[in-house]
Amino acid sequence: MKHDKSRFKHKTKIDVRFSDLDAMRHVNNATYLTFIEEARIAYFNEVLGRDKSSLNYNAIVARIEIDYLQPINLGDKLEVLTRVLKMGNKSTDVENLIIIDRNGEQIAAASALTKLVAYDYKKLESIQIPGIIRDKIEAYEK
Repeated sequence: MKHDKSRFKHKTKIDVRFSDLDAMRHVNNATYLTFIEEARIAYFNEVLGRDKSSLNYNAIVARIEIDYLQPINLGDKLEVLTRVLKMGNKSTDVENLIIIDRNGEQIAAASALTKLVAYDYKKLESIQIPGIIRDKIEAYEK
């Protein structure tokens, strides 16, 4: 299956660390979650104009699906592409594509879909996506 990288505006570069590997000497499947989390945070920091140290996210992860397409090895250069696929009243679907650059060849290593739900951590309940956030995401994704 061919993955269309042109649909993504946001890119996060990630270096594979030795600690990312498992006993099989490739990146552990659970580490892919960390890669897409790092990219998702970078995406929202950029789109919403937040400081890189900001942890002010009024959302909670409700679901993540990952398709593992190719193993990632130590020394691979990664680029995690991120975009908001769709927004509902309370939820947002975030799509990621993890790309490996091996000797100039771009290879899709994984694709992921994360469902985020807007959440009020004081009231412990889901909320509507604030209009200002919706507007900024829609403007970025045009």
